[in-house]
Amino acid sequence: MNEDLVVGAGSFGVLLRRYRLASGLSQEELAQRAGLSVRALANMERGRTRRPYKRSVRLLAQAMALPELQSLHLDRASRLSAYDPMPSPAVTGETITASESPPAVTQRQLPAADQSKPLIEHIVPRELPAPVRDFTGRVAELDLLSDVAAGGGRALVICAVGGAAGVGKTALAVQWAHQVAERFPDGQLHVNLRGYDPDRPVAPADALAGLLRTLGVPGTDIPDGAEERARLYRSKLAGRRMLVLLDNARDGEQVRPLLPGDPGCMAVVTSRDTLAGLVAADGARRLDLDVLPPGDAVALLRSLIGAPADADPEAVAELAGLCARLPLALRIAAELAATRPEVPVAELVAELKASRLDLLDAGEERADVRAVFSWSVQQLPDDVAAVFALLGLHPGTHLDTYACAALTGTTAGQARKMLGRLLRASLVQASSPGRHGMHDLLRAYAREQAAARNTDDQCRQALTRLFDYYLAAAAAAMETLYPAEARQRPRIALVAAVVPQMADAAHARAWLDAERTNLVAVVVHCAGHGWSDHATGLAGTLFRYLMNGSHLPEAHTIYSHALQAAGGSGDLAAEAGALNGLGGIGMMKGHFREAAGHYQAALDRYRQCGNREGEARVLSNLGSTEQELHNDRSASGYYWQAIAAYEDAGDSFGAACALAELADAETKLGLYDRASEHLRRALEVFREANDQACEARALGRMGELSLRLGRLTEAAAFFKQALTLQRRIDHRTGVAAQLSNLGDVCLHQGEFGQAISYFQQALALFRETGYQHGEITTLCLLAKAVHGAGQPAVARAELAEALRLAGETGNTYQQASTHCDLAESHDDAGQDDQARHHWQQALTLYTQLGLPDADQVRSRLCAREPKGRQ
Repeated sequence: MNEDLVVGAGSFGVLLRRYRLASGLSQEELAQRAGLSVRALANMERGRTRRPYKRSVRLLAQAMALPELQSLHLDRASRLSAYDPMPSPAVTGETITASESPPAVTQRQLPAADQSKPLIEHIVPRELPAPVRDFTGRVAELDLLSDVAAGGGRALVICAVGGAAGVGKTALAVQWAHQVAERFPDGQLHVNLRGYDPDRPVAPADALAGLLRTLGVPGTDIPDGAEERARLYRSKLAGRRMLVLLDNARDGEQVRPLLPGDPGCMAVVTSRDTLAGLVAADGARRLDLDVLPPGDAVALLRSLIGAPADADPEAVAELAGLCARLPLALRIAAELAATRPEVPVAELVAELKASRLDLLDAGEERADVRAVFSWSVQQLPDDVAAVFALLGLHPGTHLDTYACAALTGTTAGQARKMLGRLLRASLVQASSPGRHGMHDLLRAYAREQAAARNTDDQCRQALTRLFDYYLAAAAAAMETLYPAEARQRPRIALVAAVVPQMADAAHARAWLDAERTNLVAVVVHCAGHGWSDHATGLAGTLFRYLMNGSHLPEAHTIYSHALQAAGGSGDLAAEAGALNGLGGIGMMKGHFREAAGHYQAALDRYRQCGNREGEARVLSNLGSTEQELHNDRSASGYYWQAIAAYEDAGDSFGAACALAELADAETKLGLYDRASEHLRRALEVFREANDQACEARALGRMGELSLRLGRLTEAAAFFKQALTLQRRIDHRTGVAAQLSNLGDVCLHQGEFGQAISYFQQALALFRETGYQHGEITTLCLLAKAVHGAGQPAVARAELAEALRLAGETGNTYQQASTHCDLAESHDDAGQDDQARHHWQQALTLYTQLGLPDADQVRSRLCAREPKGRQ
């Protein structure tokens, strides 16, 4: 192997691909030699495997007889530039030079002291909850779990004898998981499936979306269907050693799609059900967990209560029996005893006996644990007990002080004090700083108490206050993040709820990120229980936030349920808004024809209800889909209609947005003077509105226009301005686009090494955000730069990857254009058969699209046919 193939190799994936090509091996051949899957190898070469296993690297090194590959992966690969040791270029003067190197763009701008860090940090997920305080006993059970893991068991079910809740299933699983975490060096995953929650359990598809995101899959790469997500999940776990804790499962159907398929992984499932199907059909082992033995139950009480327990061991033993030796009940009783140290344990026992007797007389099931709950709640002040009851109505997994205040009709200060009191009583638990959750058994008990204390109307009023709060807080966050788009969001009525302070964009985004799972749960609950206005209002308010590559699974859930709610209430405008959201998801995923179908349906509904502003928005979106399908004349027609509709609605900002999009279509049609004038007018509006995101997009479009006109210095200046704004607002996809544009300028100047540097940075960001459309375009540009640098075989590898991605996203035009690029590359190399194959593929696809490009390809094919066959 030539040494020059090593020097200058950047990421491990790029280095691996170059070694493979230099060895004359296809991906299939190398994968077969190394005993790896083609998918695993492809993911490594693309940089999608965050931290390749040492075993995999060793196998690849052996397959290519390259022992140095292992050391390069470990200590050099992440810090070297991929094709050329030249530093990243900067824009200066007449050309783009390397004299001033801009900081490398990775996940976010790094301080100067951190520039030696790898471009992609290897993050190992550590999602286990904290172990419970004073975990006691369960020695035999912990040993059994370890024996199953050591014996190669891939799934183990911890179930409660007789279906008892509160027996300590989760505590045991978490305790053991922490003890053996080092056996699973690639990480530990955790999902609360909420199988017995009063609201709906977590659907397997939703659980898979969260797991895939944790495993590094961008939102745009997460499939819509549960089966497709399960396949991708198993692929991501292949070759890894990970522990997956699936907590509080309802049944086997909920769990089965979440089980790893790799022998190096293990799943631990907790459930009240025996999950016999998993044991019989999937080979899972089962551990039946009973209540604590008497000695361990007493030991737990003594460790939690302290000195008062030592004074009366008989009373402590009786207290353990009254709690049915259930760890949940024991902890609540112990907390109550610890807060009343002046009361002898024997007196507490007498109180608990009275509560238990009342429940037994009433014929209550699970009288032991319910007696402990009742006894603990009886010790609370009435206002705190009322808050506890209402907390059971919350449809999400956790809540903060403001949500608690809205739900209970109190002030934020009062809510904070009451949550603190409930936390000390172990009736709620801290799920994260400032947020509280409840055990599902306590939540069910709290909901029963809410029904007993309040009328149905009072419960509904409490939930309405909560949903009003979430709508108001979401509106405040979006107003802070996207003030210029206020007219495009639903108008939210003023409510009495106090919302958190959204001091700046960072605070607003942090609130939305922290509440995202709750917002999804609220929309789902509202859609199914008669709060259709809240469901559609939240969906419309959150649109711009949800159109982020990382949030598309949640967006799909929200807009699907909003569509259901709007259809049920007969609200055509809300139905159109939900369809517009589904169209936006299709656009982000590169499914442009699917997106166009949703947009057309939305347009029909907006026209039926006479909503010109909504009509304008959808017309502009239809223009975007036509542009992505390379129907620029059709796109222009939609944009002109959108501008007219925006002007009718009195929305000058919306009209400017459509004008900027029109200019992009005009640039591609060669109408350069019109495009320049329209961009200038749009830019004035964006700057007046101080909308930096729209300003950056317009500047990028100006750069593209200058590039088409051959004004390279002017183009670079526009791209540099756009890049500065995109970095300022932390829009990573926008940053990637401008880096790619700057690379294109370098490409036009023949500065191939500098172009490659820009394209690499852009690719890293496109892959991080999951924007495959940008990734494909940049791969094709990178191939041109690499070819220009004298490495045609590597260039074809980049094009092959672009073709594969275009096929995955269903982007027919990108498939066709990439086939053309591959044909040209093979033609240059004198490989006539391969060139003819790719031109024929391109011709078929262009013909399907009805584009004039088909005629150009047909001419190329005819020119290469032997004269007798023409």
